[in-house]
Amino acid sequence: IRANNRYGRVGTLHFNRSATRIGFPVVIEERFSDGEIDFKERLERIKKTTPDAILIWGNAKESALILKQIRDLGMDQPIYASDRAVSEEFLKIAGSLAEGVVTTCQYNPDSNDPKLKAFRDNYMKRFGQEPGVFAAHAYDGMNILIEAIRKAGLNRALIRDLLTDLKTFQI
Repeated sequence: IRANNRYGRVGTLHFNRSATRIGFPVVIEERFSDGEIDFKERLERIKKTTPDAILIWGNAKESALILKQIRDLGMDQPIYASDRAVSEEFLKIAGSLAEGVVTTCQYNPDSNDPKLKAFRDNYMKRFGQEPGVFAAHAYDGMNILIEAIRKAGLNRALIRDLLTDLKTFQI
């Protein structure tokens, strides 16, 4: 079940491709809009397919509400969720139901990497709070752009070429 927006579409596109490639194609896909609170009808359709697991791809609030409604329907499948479930809002709404949910997240605030620790410490000093995944994305994005400018100079076409050819990036 996914958000009916770019975030939901792109996130589940990659998930669906990977699941199919390893022999577990997605059986059903349901969509919801941001701000919705009642997902029962769609969850009933999902329940009829007796899935092995359920993926929730959306913002924290909707994801937590979906999780609660899944459990209210007596569905006990493993739940996987997008990185937006890695938030205080999700935990507050989902409560103890969040236990066992597996999520994606590109930022590990507990990493022992010295560069990541420096980022975290500098962020804390500047903003007085822990950086979240979006702060880490922004930090990486700016560092990628700065590195491309260093290599290409102030030539937009060359900067673009460097960015589109990028396969990996290490801060």
